Amino acid sequence: MRYKGSRQNRKDLSYLGLMKASSYALTDPGNQRPVNEDYYLINEELGLFVVCDGVGGHVAGNLASEMCARTIHQFVSDNQNLIKKYKQDRSLKNRAVVAGVLQKAIQSASEKIYKMAEVDVLKRGMCTTTVALLLIDDFAIIGHVGDSRVYLSRAGQVHQLTEDHKFSVEMVKKGILTAEEAARSPHGNVLSRAVGIQEVIEVDTLQVELMAGDTFLLCTDGLADYVDRNTLKKFFDDDLPKIPEQLVNHAKKLGGRDNITAAIIRLEEVTQENDEIMNVVRKTEILGKIPIFRYLNYQEITKVLALANLKQYPQNSHIVYEGSNSEAMFIIASGSVAIQKANKTIAEKKKGEVFGEMGLFDHAPRSASILAKEATTVLVFHRNELLALLRKEPQLAVKLLWALIHELNKLLRLATENLATPKVSQQTDVLELPFSVSKDDPTWRS
Repeated sequence: MRYKGSRQNRKDLSYLGLMKASSYALTDPGNQRPVNEDYYLINEELGLFVVCDGVGGHVAGNLASEMCARTIHQFVSDNQNLIKKYKQDRSLKNRAVVAGVLQKAIQSASEKIYKMAEVDVLKRGMCTTTVALLLIDDFAIIGHVGDSRVYLSRAGQVHQLTEDHKFSVEMVKKGILTAEEAARSPHGNVLSRAVGIQEVIEVDTLQVELMAGDTFLLCTDGLADYVDRNTLKKFFDDDLPKIPEQLVNHAKKLGGRDNITAAIIRLEEVTQENDEIMNVVRKTEILGKIPIFRYLNYQEITKVLALANLKQYPQNSHIVYEGSNSEAMFIIASGSVAIQKANKTIAEKKKGEVFGEMGLFDHAPRSASILAKEATTVLVFHRNELLALLRKEPQLAVKLLWALIHELNKLLRLATENLATPKVSQQTDVLELPFSVSKDDPTWRS
């Protein structure tokens, strides 16, 4: 296990079932702060990586960040039985339980810090930001409070997976301020959430499916304030052991106003379960092209993907029966299917294609059967699980509603155009309208 200030010059490998992780971290007080209130904790055996940025002055800030990291570590360590249960049965339900473990770990830290500050006036108001990454076989669970960040480098692209909990961000989301006004606001950097400022704190969690080559960066705002995704892309291309020091030096060169911490984690594949199953990049691309998900950003697409259940069907078995009330959407991960009506094949779909989208929104009987032409694996998204996510994520719900309205509007326009466009009979050259109407009718338009 590695803690704040321990500089790592060797490559550590942790075997995590399907993946192994190599990690390096570095923390630095920066150019202007006499004390470093950042703290990081890494335990490769648990697959746990935590970065915290303490607030509250010299002693209290140090204490808050260290207490937060150690409490998270202890809580995760004490609940290994729940993590092992997921590794034995990688179901959506068991993964949600593990996400709950990380969420409760951070909430436990908040309660401890808050109670300590209550009984010691010198520590009153101390708190900390935190980002925590927990690797469990095929998924990463992220827990987040404050403005420390998690970035993911995947397939040559860098994505910010966390959203800063700042009043400026909240005001922009609510439409109260524009991005430009928020940037000029004297309260722009005030935290809207922090661990320990309240006894009970809301924790954002994210479940991210893993793939070989994924590189995570956990950092405090002392680094995040000096980089963007394009800048980070250049650093991720370097040798892994060098990246934390180069990032710290980059922030210091540009001012280094705050403490700086960077923890870098890269995944390599240990075992490959099925070469035929599409990877995460392909799944993300497909989901992003489905009309109802067209307005979602990368983080939101990731949240929807985490709802997917992987299900296998043998050749000639039914995935959906005509007339059934299936409430699910399917993406073909491998294999192919035949769409049949009255036992006749009317269409076929292959790997990467989607069917059943409207099952997420209505209870109408399915108009056709779906049959596996060969051994086929599908990603299944169930209506109830999507609705549960939308209840927790109102902004995501608004985007889906807007996309659905857009699609319905397109269909309405198409129907209107079809009704309004006269058809010419090739035999008589007489205009044929799709409905009967008299010129005496007041609604007639010549």
